This record gives sequence, structure tokens and C-alpha cells, in this order.
Amino acid sequence: MAAGILPKPGSQYGPCKVKCKHIDCAETRARAQSTCLYCRKPVGYGVRVYQHGEYTVHALCHELAADTNSTLF
Repeated sequence: MAAGILPKPGSQYGPCKVKCKHIDCAETRARAQSTCLYCRKPVGYGVRVYQHGEYTVHALCHELAADTNSTLF
């Protein structure tokens, strides 16, 4: 599984700066606003993340959990 980064609004490949009706923009915003299953904080933009099915988690949180053998997936 490779980590990715959710690009910030207005950046290249990122969602539009203003709310729009683009499906890709809505999906990116929803992923960024979702809650990391490990730390319970918003995922946000510009940080490494893992996508597992419908869940998006901080890569660092997942990697730390994997080091302690307590992954959620």
C-alpha cells in the first residue's frame, strides 16, 4: 500500500478554492474532512495518508500502529 497526499485547494491537482460541483473536488474535500481512525483528528491536506476502502488515515498514525502491531486494517 502506497501513501498519497491530498493536495490543498487551489493547488495543482487540488480541489477548487471555492465550493463547486466537481465530483473529484467533493471527494477530495470529503477525504480531507474525514477523521483519522487512529488519532481521531481531521485528515486534512498536504500530509501523507493511506486510503483503505472508504477510510482515509494519516500515514504516520498507521505506520506507528503497524510498528506496535495494533493496526486497524
